[in-house]
Amino acid sequence: MSSTSLKLAIGVLFLSYSAFTLAYETGTELVGAKLEASQAVSVSNSRSSEADSSILYVKNTDFRVVENIGFYIPDLTVKIAANDSSMPVVFDDPTSFSMTPLNGSVVLDGAKLEDLLNKQVFAFKGATLKKLTVKTADKVMTLGGEMIRRGKWVPFSMKGNISLHDGHILKYVPWSVIVDGVDATKVLKAANVNLDELLTVKAPGANLIGSTVVLDTLKLFPPPVLHLNISSASMEKRGLVLNFNNAGGDSDPATITDSNSYILIKGGDVKFMKAMPTDARVQVMSESTDADLIFDLYKYRDQLSAGHLKFKEDGAILAYLKN
Repeated sequence: MSSTSLKLAIGVLFLSYSAFTLAYETGTELVGAKLEASQAVSVSNSRSSEADSSILYVKNTDFRVVENIGFYIPDLTVKIAANDSSMPVVFDDPTSFSMTPLNGSVVLDGAKLEDLLNKQVFAFKGATLKKLTVKTADKVMTLGGEMIRRGKWVPFSMKGNISLHDGHILKYVPWSVIVDGVDATKVLKAANVNLDELLTVKAPGANLIGSTVVLDTLKLFPPPVLHLNISSASMEKRGLVLNFNNAGGDSDPATITDSNSYILIKGGDVKFMKAMPTDARVQVMSESTDADLIFDLYKYRDQLSAGHLKFKEDGAILAYLKN
């Protein structure tokens, strides 16, 4: 078989398998009971390259883990590694690998924060908060919703700012608290009452201690595991901005093809469906040249089946996904 015919055959195999959709499971209703399918898929390909991880160079990409839970990424370098070093990174099983942001920044706008809180953090039976809304401005986050109070759901609204601690803890201290239409800020201060005496917040990655909402970013997100060592965090009009400045995060602008929005995967072994590039050089982009890439990890198969692949003579792969 000629080299060209072999490449075409690989491309057909890559796309034809995309009809089978796998899903993933966390402890929430949104993605509950979705790991069983991925656990039934055996990975017979062991690693072939010497690298035990791959580097992702991400630019101007809406990276979604599931639905709208994720980040907008202006520019970020990320290390991605399989939990089992003898295996490749398997994109079809997010529980099998981890991601470590090295250098750059990510943004969670109000909509992404709302989905994270409603569909992941507080998406469990017995949660004390619901219908949460988030609005962001410079140095201000407005958090609203409903809280359970003496067996009744009552509306509340809080305003405050975010501060970073220990590289992964975000603390939200409200300076304004309105409960059921009544400004409770002065009353709480005058009576020396903390918020946790009025409200109970207890969820994976979220806790209310005194009058401080404590968010552990290592526990907030669905798989894959995110190893977050945040250098700075700020609340801006565009959203919550997390910056990273870790070793090994040198930028690499050498894309396979010109694009202003992409995920560039370099090095290591990565497995997409039945295809496994070794010593990978894969550039993922939107089919629409005038739109930023929207990459949905849990549904990338659907995006790929509606898009197309191009194989370069040097073995590099260009993947054009439908947003």
